[in-house]
Amino acid sequence: MNLIKIVTDSTADLPKDLAAKYDITVVPLMVIFNDNETFRDGVDIDTEQFYIRQVERKEYSRTSQPAPAEFLCVYKELSSSGSSVISIHLSSALSGTCQSARMARDMLPDADIVVIDSKQASMGLGMIVLEAARAASEGKNKDEIIGIVRKMVSEGMLYFIVDTLEFLARGGRIGKAQALLGNILSIKPILYLKDGIVQPLEKTRGRAKAIDRLVQIIEKKAGKRRVKCSLIHGMDPAGMEQLYQKIVPLLNCDEPVCSTLGAVIGTHTGLGALGITVFPE
Repeated sequence: MNLIKIVTDSTADLPKDLAAKYDITVVPLMVIFNDNETFRDGVDIDTEQFYIRQVERKEYSRTSQPAPAEFLCVYKELSSSGSSVISIHLSSALSGTCQSARMARDMLPDADIVVIDSKQASMGLGMIVLEAARAASEGKNKDEIIGIVRKMVSEGMLYFIVDTLEFLARGGRIGKAQALLGNILSIKPILYLKDGIVQPLEKTRGRAKAIDRLVQIIEKKAGKRRVKCSLIHGMDPAGMEQLYQKIVPLLNCDEPVCSTLGAVIGTHTGLGALGITVFPE
């Protein structure tokens, strides 16, 4: 049994088989439709159900962080056997999830709990969590695992494209004027995370050009270095396959982890988002 337990939240968009394989505890965020229907991300609503409501039914959704009490229950259970807990979460610039986790940690002063802001989202967070869990399964100690996590937080890259900036604008993640511009001109923006905040990088005309440009950017950023990577998509397996075929031969990496954006991240990116995360080894 591992003496170190890894906790994250549902915005990591971890494939469920990998979370189970590495004994990762996932605390769900909430998705709220029409201000009166609340679902636990990945528990009460899956990705396909979410996009049916968002796109086909055009229902409005918003998101909510877990309450400290939810983290408290998890931390109590995991630490009751004397295990240390390393809890890694969505960028604090995008959500109060990390703050909720820290408040729960402070309610258990005798437990050994470390809460880390990944400054990432989706599989940017998920890859960090996976590496921490792998290290724990290999018997690495707490300081070694934290060192791995800190390095990945400082060096990780997440670049992505969205079909529209409407949903990011609605959630207050990017300026509404840019959303309007993108809609009018059919521009597909390339975005990235910097210090945990969504930043616009470039605007491209058309989805095919956006994918090609995304590939060029990642190839240049990664260079010939050995990297770990993942591909993510918002219910667009064909787009992810296109991205996979273009980018993987150019990277010095093992088979990438492929994942679908969950309901919380999907609330802010909309249908058809495509992204790639890269971490130097």
